[in-house]
Amino acid sequence: MKKIHKAEDLKNAILELEAKKIVEEEALKRQFHETIETFKPSNILKNTVSEAAASPQFKHNLLNLAIGLGAGYLTNKIAVGRKAGLFARTLGTALQFGVTSMVAKNKANEDNLRSRRGGLLKRIFSRSNA
Repeated sequence: MKKIHKAEDLKNAILELEAKKIVEEEALKRQFHETIETFKPSNILKNTVSEAAASPQFKHNLLNLAIGLGAGYLTNKIAVGRKAGLFARTLGTALQFGVTSMVAKNKANEDNLRSRRGGLLKRIFSRSNA
């Protein structure tokens, strides 16, 4: 800041600083309201869900889960049917849970095997070329 020698220069400097203060206060208020809006629970949830949905791993896991649940539900309906007793429904639910778990685990293992198989083929072909 430059040195002020006259009273008129002092008044101008004060007016400039007051104008700067008003602009900065407005910017601070705007930023405060944006921050409040960001931290609302609904916005936090919306942002989290959109970030998770954008993840390819999440989509893959969701697909595996849907396939497993669908297979388990179908198995339950085929095995138990519509009219069944308490024991049959309980057994059907246990069967549904087992099939769902098995399909989901096999799907994950299948993906793991695919990545291993690709690595094995790369190693085999890289050794034969060397």
